[in-house]
Amino acid sequence: MDHKTELKASDLRQLAIDKIIATPFLNDFKYLKSRKVLKKETKEFIFEIYFGATKYGALKVYIIVESKKIKKKYNTGACFHSELIALTKKYTENRDYLVSTEAERERVIQEIIEDIYTFALPFFKRFEHVEILAEQVHNSGFLPHRKRFDKFNPLTKRFIDFYYQGE
Repeated sequence: MDHKTELKASDLRQLAIDKIIATPFLNDFKYLKSRKVLKKETKEFIFEIYFGATKYGALKVYIIVESKKIKKKYNTGACFHSELIALTKKYTENRDYLVSTEAERERVIQEIIEDIYTFALPFFKRFEHVEILAEQVHNSGFLPHRKRFDKFNPLTKRFIDFYYQGE
C-alpha cells in the first residue's frame, strides 16, 4: 500500500487499538483480536475492555465486568457494562473517539490510554474487595459521580442481590 492510498475507517480504528493495547500497564490483559477485546480473569471476575465502532467510523470503548458466580446461576455473568467515558467526569450524552485524522488519532489514543489507566483499572481493582464494593454499590451505584446512572439497571440490581450482605 502506498502513502496515497487512504486507509479505511476500520483500518484506522485498528491502528488506534494496536497502539492502545501495546501500553505496558495492560500486559496482564490478553488481547482477543477476533473480538477486539482486552480480557483479564481473576478467580471471581472477568474484566474486559471492548473496542467497538460507530457507523461513522469512530471508536467506542466499553468496560465490561462479569461475575463467574452469577454466570453459574443465570447463564450470563454480566454485572457492569458501560462506555469507558462514563467512568470519567467528562461524560456527555454521546462521546465517540474520532480516529480518522492522524492528529486527532494520536490525541485520542493518549486520551483513551489515560482514561483506562486513571479510571478503568482502578474501577476493576474495586472488585478485589467485593463485600466493600457491594455495600458502596447498594448505597450509591457503581458510578456515584453519575446520579441515577445505574439506579434501575438490572445488572446493578443483580450484582447487589448477589453480593450485598447488608439489611
